[in-house]
Amino acid sequence: MEEYSYRSLPKIMLWFLLHLMGVLVSGQSGSEDYISIDCGITSGSRYNDTKTQLEYISDDQFIDTGTNYDIANNYKTSSVAVQNLNVRSFPDGSRNCYTLKPVIQEHKYLIRASFMYGNYDGLRMGQDNNPILFDLHIGVNFWKTVNITDASKEYRFEAITVALADFIQVCLINTSTGTPFISSLEMRPLKSNLYPAANASQSIVLTFRVNMASETTPVIRYPDDPYDRIWTPWDNVPYWSVISAASAFNNYDIDFFEPPSAVYRTAAVPVNDTSLWFYWDSEDGPTTLQYFVVLYMGEAEALNGTAKRVFDIYLNRQVWFPSFEPPYLITGSIYSPKPLDVSARYTFSLNATTNSTLPPLLNALEAYSLVLLPELMTDLDDVEAIMGIREQYQMKRNWMGDPCAPKKYSWDGVSCSRSATAPRITALNLSSSGLTGHISTSFSMLKAITSLDLSYNKLNGTIPDYLASLSSLKVLNLTGNCFSGPVPDVLLKRSTSGLLTLRTDNGTSKCDNGLSPDNISKKKKITTPVIVVISIVPLVLLAVALSTLCILRRRSQDALPLIEEVPERKMDVQDHQLQFESKQFTYMQLANITNKFEQIIGNGGFGTVYHGYLEDGTEVAVKLLSETSGQGRKEFLAEAQNLTMVHHKNLVTLVGYCNDGEHLALVYEYMARGSLYDYLRGRTGRDRALSWRERLHIVLEAAQGLDYLHKGCRLPIIHRDVKTSNILLGQNLEAKIADFGLSKTVIGNAQTQVSTMVLVGTPGYIDPEYYKTWKVGEKSDVYSFGVVLLEIITGEPPMVEGKGMVHILERVKPALIRGDITKIVDGKLRGRYDVNSVWNVLDLAMNCIEENSAQRPTMAEVIMQLKDSLNLENAHERGDELYSEDTPISEKSAFVYLSASFGPSAR
Repeated sequence: MEEYSYRSLPKIMLWFLLHLMGVLVSGQSGSEDYISIDCGITSGSRYNDTKTQLEYISDDQFIDTGTNYDIANNYKTSSVAVQNLNVRSFPDGSRNCYTLKPVIQEHKYLIRASFMYGNYDGLRMGQDNNPILFDLHIGVNFWKTVNITDASKEYRFEAITVALADFIQVCLINTSTGTPFISSLEMRPLKSNLYPAANASQSIVLTFRVNMASETTPVIRYPDDPYDRIWTPWDNVPYWSVISAASAFNNYDIDFFEPPSAVYRTAAVPVNDTSLWFYWDSEDGPTTLQYFVVLYMGEAEALNGTAKRVFDIYLNRQVWFPSFEPPYLITGSIYSPKPLDVSARYTFSLNATTNSTLPPLLNALEAYSLVLLPELMTDLDDVEAIMGIREQYQMKRNWMGDPCAPKKYSWDGVSCSRSATAPRITALNLSSSGLTGHISTSFSMLKAITSLDLSYNKLNGTIPDYLASLSSLKVLNLTGNCFSGPVPDVLLKRSTSGLLTLRTDNGTSKCDNGLSPDNISKKKKITTPVIVVISIVPLVLLAVALSTLCILRRRSQDALPLIEEVPERKMDVQDHQLQFESKQFTYMQLANITNKFEQIIGNGGFGTVYHGYLEDGTEVAVKLLSETSGQGRKEFLAEAQNLTMVHHKNLVTLVGYCNDGEHLALVYEYMARGSLYDYLRGRTGRDRALSWRERLHIVLEAAQGLDYLHKGCRLPIIHRDVKTSNILLGQNLEAKIADFGLSKTVIGNAQTQVSTMVLVGTPGYIDPEYYKTWKVGEKSDVYSFGVVLLEIITGEPPMVEGKGMVHILERVKPALIRGDITKIVDGKLRGRYDVNSVWNVLDLAMNCIEENSAQRPTMAEVIMQLKDSLNLENAHERGDELYSEDTPISEKSAFVYLSASFGPSAR
């Protein structure tokens, strides 16, 4: 049975009587602490909203990246809120953050972000078949994924969170599936006792907030709600009717929600029945969401002596709160102090008791999902210090958001330690960063720093002795600056005693004594010619590549339908300096990481894959080039180059690489559950087979990864080796495409095929058109993916021994002709699937493996059909009937379905 609370106190009736004697009217708080940002309006401008009279300001004081745009004219209708007429877009950087301040640390705040695409960029995205997706973070933790599929709709997301510092950051994360943008951002302070589910370790995210009323009732927000919550009207005619209160409602003196009196003016009651019910389905997400719910119920009518309104509240057919009698003109509410038990569907019913003369009522309703805060923000002293450094030197790097967390978005030049309390900044490399002026006093606040490199800037003045107070500092590099005066004695003493490695320009260094950064650079060119030659090579290669690309783009309109592949010259790794963002490892480091290459987790044409651990405990997979591999070196270069260009949640992430003498290796994120191939073949050591729903989720995510390769990259990439063994699974069965050693980049039209000189791929998955023409394109990947779909349906490999090798298509055809799906579906599913869903996927698979590639769907179309199949399976799992015969709800009960993605479009 679920837990509930009526004002969260265990002795409900005693608490209720005590507070009947102490009722207060909720006063309205002022809006002076509100932050209301209209993103994308002219810098320095401000205005008062005509509906709320709240002042909205430009966002230039909260962020210094992004570009302002107006939405397209055909979207500027009278119904569009003024905040949605313009946006700020962030085409550059993986993370762009608004810093909201002032806020009070440990206080509670409501954060609301709104988005309306309106074709601001002219790309005509924001459609079902071409969505815009990016993530929102509050500080260092995930908040919500923004999924724009309607260019004319306002998408609004709201969270209640506790400030962990004297600022709150809202970050837009580029997930490589569309350019992040934002229309407005609002912050409202809340009393610390409101919404107790939100605390320092977890936030709550609004699923829906509705006012049960007729459609004629307007949206309720500020000033009716002093916290500017947005209450959207919701009606369900003809199943219920609306009753209205003649007087205003009062709040209790201790109230955990303080709903506005305005939402109690109307209440929904069932028509000609004694029950009222509603339900919503859990949102899809990477993990199962947990929900909190608040039911607002106050008596709107003055009842005579014989009239009585009492009802039981059920949740998923279990009594959740018995015999509730709403108080007259008082804002009563019942809520869950703990998250509801996880369920695919949450169904509430309000049923009149036998002694009740009136039906149940419901005034308003809120539901929130729980978001845990697993990531720790950087130590606040370190944050203050690095922010001071950023501000003083006007750093133009990717210094957005938290400097250390999440690790994926840590700042350039900043290294951090990880601990159970908070990350600390341990190293700072600002060499050749164009720093001018004195050394900032903010450096003295970095108490955990061990290495500080300020070399080759234009810093001047004296070298401050407070750098010696950094007790953890082991390396200090100050060469190549414009300092005057001697090195402080305290630094010299630490250096001579061996406690500090100190690099300076022999005591004094003035920019006019030949030690300017430019002169130092010249001297270095004279004394170290080999280093210069090596560093120039990639620049020359890059210049040639860019020039070639520009020429090809100019000719693209007149290009032939086929781009011939230029034979590759024999390339040595030493003269092909790969430009990685990832870490470079030595061979000895790989030996330590893998415990001397102890555990083998895979083998391939490239070589052997080993399991390992980084110093911080992160699990990795190390793919080591075999000395006997014929194509290994070429595949290494191809895979390394491709992985530095692609970044998507459904593609494996490159952690680092090794180019140490004859040793070549790639270091990937570790996928704990192995491959889809292993699961379908029963090689995982697990008794349970993948369910049909799990299989659909896996191939849907794999399809999204392939679609990104085809359409999301700057230059389309053809994978050429799509198969179940290259679909890897994480701990929660999240799927990622792997192995880019055979991938090809297409220059020109994305639909253009590429001629190849060698036929590559895996038998059973290779496009038959590729066999005939030696031309490979996106539809070749689609064919291979069609074979993958047949594998998840049948559970069988693509090729089996018979009279020769028999392809999976030939094995499926006889049963397909007879229309006997049971002879096709994997027996390990034991009939637990929606037949229509399986037929839908089978039909899709057959379309993917059409002999003529022009008749095959695109990966975007594959994704849409897989989503339809998943919806069918989800509906099947929930069942067609909501309730059995013993359900204590009338078949004619008044009901409402509340979508988990519910969100009003008007303010």
